[in-house]
Amino acid sequence: MRAVSSRMRGPSNGWPTRPARAYLPRQDGVVCTVINGFAESAPCHRFRGLRDAAAGCAEPTYQVKLLLDPATVLDAEGAPLAGPAAALRLAGAVRFESAQYVDDERLSLAAQRWIIRMRRDGDEDRIRLTYKTRFAIEGDGADPAAVQRALDIASTVNFGANDTNYAPQVNLGYARATLDFCNKKREPAPHLAPGELPGPEASRALARDRMPGKLRRWSPKPPGWAESVAANSLVYGPVRQTSHGGRLLGRDLEMQVTPLRTGPGEPPWFAEITAKAATLREAVDLRSDLIAALRPQGWLLEREAFKTDLILAPRPRP
Repeated sequence: MRAVSSRMRGPSNGWPTRPARAYLPRQDGVVCTVINGFAESAPCHRFRGLRDAAAGCAEPTYQVKLLLDPATVLDAEGAPLAGPAAALRLAGAVRFESAQYVDDERLSLAAQRWIIRMRRDGDEDRIRLTYKTRFAIEGDGADPAAVQRALDIASTVNFGANDTNYAPQVNLGYARATLDFCNKKREPAPHLAPGELPGPEASRALARDRMPGKLRRWSPKPPGWAESVAANSLVYGPVRQTSHGGRLLGRDLEMQVTPLRTGPGEPPWFAEITAKAATLREAVDLRSDLIAALRPQGWLLEREAFKTDLILAPRPRP
């Protein structure tokens, strides 16, 4: 396990204070937002959860994803610097994970909003295989109506409340939001070394053999399309990621570091933090509070933390 670097860059002062929030429902259809004793009114639907959404729509979980600046939070080897590590309360064992994606040279699956991902922890005896489809949410995800529209669109292609094979999740990035549906499977890996993932040929076969019915019968494409893409796919990766559990603003979080450049001439690391929320309102507030805490320290990279877009880059067939 690599020790946390003792170097520190950027300011070391405490977190900025933010006004305490409370939401007091009123009978006239307005929510009264109380900030340090001063009340502001907003339409009730702006903060209402999606539990009373249209019948048949899936009920998602919520996650906030923000990108950290590797130049100010990591050392040259990708280990957290002492200052950020202390502020984020990074503690416990560091987990190592390998990850790779399967798609063809033209990224045909990604063009249809599908992702096939394989993951494995260093000491895990199985491969975690995920088939994910992603729907865009208009705006930054703060508007419940925009989230509901994405759920409505998903339900038209049979991603609804009755399908328990897919776990729906709303991801709130810096200024972008998505609605993801994930079908997760596990595959034994008896002949692979610790942390190793299958090679190209075995990955193609695994992606095709365990493919769920929704992808096999993806209606915008002819029968057999997805199997054909999988059979002629490339492996994007693998990348080896490290995960650190932490806590900030009274919330559990995870910091994940991946050897991956976020832009030309920048450090070769992708550092993100993720945190869970129970409702959309909670996720929106959590995102705002995390941004307000990280930005003054110089630790926030004001871009989107959607790592798959960077890993899935076109490249020549090997």
